[in-house]
Amino acid sequence: MSDSLIQSDLSELVIGLSSEHSYREITPTHTHTRAQFLYASTGNIQVFTPNNVWIVPPMCALWIPAHVEHSVISLSHVKLNTALVEVNAAALMGQHCFIIRVSNLLHELLIRLNEIEREDTPNTATSQELSRSLQILIFEEIHRANLLPIQIPWPKDKRLLKICQELLHTPDHSKDLTDWADEIGASSRTLMRMFQKETGLSYRAWVQQMHIALALSKIANGESIARISESLGYNNPSAFSAMFKRHLGKTPQQFRSSAMSL
Repeated sequence: MSDSLIQSDLSELVIGLSSEHSYREITPTHTHTRAQFLYASTGNIQVFTPNNVWIVPPMCALWIPAHVEHSVISLSHVKLNTALVEVNAAALMGQHCFIIRVSNLLHELLIRLNEIEREDTPNTATSQELSRSLQILIFEEIHRANLLPIQIPWPKDKRLLKICQELLHTPDHSKDLTDWADEIGASSRTLMRMFQKETGLSYRAWVQQMHIALALSKIANGESIARISESLGYNNPSAFSAMFKRHLGKTPQQFRSSAMSL
């Protein structure tokens, strides 16, 4: 990070934002004037942005640039320890949403910053210095964090929406586009073209992206690979593991091991 960014209103570099939410609670569509590092320190969340749906696994966060509309659904009891980042500093991260793996250090820093901001003690020079130090460390950790190439493009067409919503709720279904064509009232060839046009992915690739996003949460929650593969409709764990490795470069077991070492 450049000296100019550190010197430009350092006290406002990162602002903590914490809250608790019950299972299935919905935070309606809104925006922030700062970029948001949306992190559930406890529980799982699902986030809708204009073009994607994001299933954010434990120990991961969603980077949302300033002014991007988003809504949040709690998939369990959730504690948010998130951070709002000053716009000029946030510009270093680009103008697109993406998922970031949260290190153990970043996890603790975010919790501590939010604790400071909730404290009723006087705003002493010591607490100001501590807050400034935490802000710098948090921003550096976000900037250096590993990105996860998982996103679920969300279509606008009502027919595709019906398909995607049902797949998201019942990911073990193994319907192909011919099956959907009978339900939707459009040919499989038409649905194939629509999927590519609206999501940038083939139907099969879209389903695999969704499976990976769901699997990451299950892996983090300690579910066995056999149980995860079955819940996603795979005939055997090896088929699921092979698909997972093609996308993320690691098997589910390797991913779980690396996550534990962060």
